[in-house]
Amino acid sequence: MIHFLEIIYFLLLLKEILKCLYFWQIKEYRFDRFKDLLKTQPKQIYFLPSHHLFRPRLTLKIILLTYISLYFSLLLHPVLAYLLVPITVSLAVILLKPLSDLIIDFIVFLARIKIKFMSKSLVVIGITGSFGKTSTKEIISHILSAKYFVCKTPATKNTLIGVALTILKSLKKSHQIFVVEMGAYKIGEIRSICNLVKPDIGILTGLTSQHLSLFGSFEKLIMAKSELLQSLSPKSLALINGEDHQVDQLATKFPLLKQIKYSYPKTKYQTNLIGDYQQLNLQAGVLLAQQLKLTQAQIKPRLKSIPAFKTMLVKTQGKNKSTIINNTYNANPEGFKAAIAYVKTLPFRKKILITSGIIELGSDTKKHHQDIYRLAKPIFSQIYVTKPHLIEFFPTAKIITDPKTIVLDSKTLVLLISRLPEKFICQLC
Repeated sequence: MIHFLEIIYFLLLLKEILKCLYFWQIKEYRFDRFKDLLKTQPKQIYFLPSHHLFRPRLTLKIILLTYISLYFSLLLHPVLAYLLVPITVSLAVILLKPLSDLIIDFIVFLARIKIKFMSKSLVVIGITGSFGKTSTKEIISHILSAKYFVCKTPATKNTLIGVALTILKSLKKSHQIFVVEMGAYKIGEIRSICNLVKPDIGILTGLTSQHLSLFGSFEKLIMAKSELLQSLSPKSLALINGEDHQVDQLATKFPLLKQIKYSYPKTKYQTNLIGDYQQLNLQAGVLLAQQLKLTQAQIKPRLKSIPAFKTMLVKTQGKNKSTIINNTYNANPEGFKAAIAYVKTLPFRKKILITSGIIELGSDTKKHHQDIYRLAKPIFSQIYVTKPHLIEFFPTAKIITDPKTIVLDSKTLVLLISRLPEKFICQLC
């Protein structure tokens, strides 16, 4: 009996350790992002035990952190160990950081050496912005592969270490194009990526308050995104989102670049991607392809066969032949509004919105959520939120914990926005 209780205790302890590591992992073990999580989200999600099973993605780092956390916990009194799991996990992350940073520096060093031995004719395309980076990267890579041998950064791996690993694992001497998505949470991070890959072409997709809480101000956010344009040589090609006033203004500071402004096409492209907002990303891809000497005969078929990617809107059938629009990988204000605009065009009797909100918006959190609520209210018959504090921004919404309570039928559409547990989504399908 005693051994049975010890096993139960160990499993409960492990469950709480994995929960805390889950939050560290989704924040990329960054202290600035984790601090923002504790400031902007209810603290109990990290500090208090949960009945929900949070499962971090299995990596060597997770295994090491789990081992270190368990080691610290087993040195303490069982009750105290259980209560202090959030602290012991954080301590494990801190202790492992110097070794982790050393490994990252070594990987970047190796990537820097390898890329120097790539073909001199390799064209590097850098893409950054507050939204639309991944979509634009996937579209461009697919179109250009009609003529060139293309390498791209996978999924949303847009940090310095993500780009370095792509160079080491995937980039070959035979590649002619290297499409690099560049993300940042503070000034200097895009510059570091540019110093590594030396982009020949830059694309700026748009600017909004995404991750504003980490940058500290919108001015700093703009400075960070401008590092891509700063890294380009004079007369280099830069594609600029002409629909975005902030991007338009920023572009005027770089008169020596060969700038092409892209806007929504007058005639919509025939594509397999859903959502009119993708037309803007498609236009960027088409204009760049034309600059790189692709013909219409090469471009047009590619627009209809773009492979699925992580951040795209996905339409699937739910329970009782209902329709689910899934956009749960991530969320930014512009993407949220674009998804609402798409749903507005669909002929369903009942439309339901379920969201966990947008994170890392800083001082613009209230403004953007209220703007979204004003757009959503006349379109959706019911809005559900998964976090109690979001009721402040969505006053007519209901808090949902069990999706099985929603009545679904063939005339019902459900839009899922922002990160939601896989188990939650599966209960609707």
